[in-house]
Amino acid sequence: MAAQQGVFQINLIPKDSFEFSTVGKVLLWATTTGRVLVVLTEFVVLLAFGSRFYFDKKINDLSEVVDQKQVQIETFAETEKLMRKILAKQTPISDYLSENITFGQKYDGLTKLVPSGVHFEKLSIDGNGIGMVGESTSELGFAQLLKSLKKMEGVSHLSMKETSFDQTSGAVKFNIQATFK
Repeated sequence: MAAQQGVFQINLIPKDSFEFSTVGKVLLWATTTGRVLVVLTEFVVLLAFGSRFYFDKKINDLSEVVDQKQVQIETFAETEKLMRKILAKQTPISDYLSENITFGQKYDGLTKLVPSGVHFEKLSIDGNGIGMVGESTSELGFAQLLKSLKKMEGVSHLSMKETSFDQTSGAVKFNIQATFK
């Protein structure tokens, strides 16, 4: 075998006028520009292939984070149920207390207004007003009660249902209804 001394170059395109013809120009373009397009296409494919691993890792990490968050949510589910039960029980109690605080304020205001010698047989306080059935040992005590009720905060209307005077004892029996604003 003879030693090879040079690199063989094989040119399949003939050296005649074929290279200047339309088909020759297309073949020449396909062999030069086509190689560049093939290399660019391979580069894009390799980038897409490489980015697949990156995005698979991101998806896996996000899945783990979501799983951890779901476990945390599930662990707090029982606590949330308990809190909702407590809050549901708290609503009627707070409503009751707010009504009773109002009742207590009205009752305290009434006890400050009632003069000595006035006794109640029946006393009813609600959101609309106060109903009083009782007896005063004197006319002066009854007059002071009426005056105090007129000045009581929140009272818009006083109505006397019954009033009677006992001449032997000097006591005034009454049934009064005070209406709130």
